[in-house]
Amino acid sequence: MSPFTFPGNQIDSAMARNSSDTKSQPLFSFTLRRSRVLFVMVMLTAVLAVVWPGHALFSDPEPFILGFPLSFAWVIFWVLVSFAAMSGLYLSDLNHEDEEE
Repeated sequence: MSPFTFPGNQIDSAMARNSSDTKSQPLFSFTLRRSRVLFVMVMLTAVLAVVWPGHALFSDPEPFILGFPLSFAWVIFWVLVSFAAMSGLYLSDLNHEDEEE
């Protein structure tokens, strides 16, 4: 027995072997259909937010947010939200690519 072996280490190493054998589970597990519907809803919201109904509410030149006028910061915010939605859809499709084959 080595000086660094403790009675609980055998259990911990067995658990580590079992957890390394399985695929890592995603943080949020959505079905493929649900993730695509959520993506479409976010993108439609983003489109409405940067065209007439949404942009008209935030078309003021002041206040400045990080040096940008409010109207420009509003569009940048929705571009970032769209990027996050696209990244989420991509990761969801990666998790479900085995199911479609």
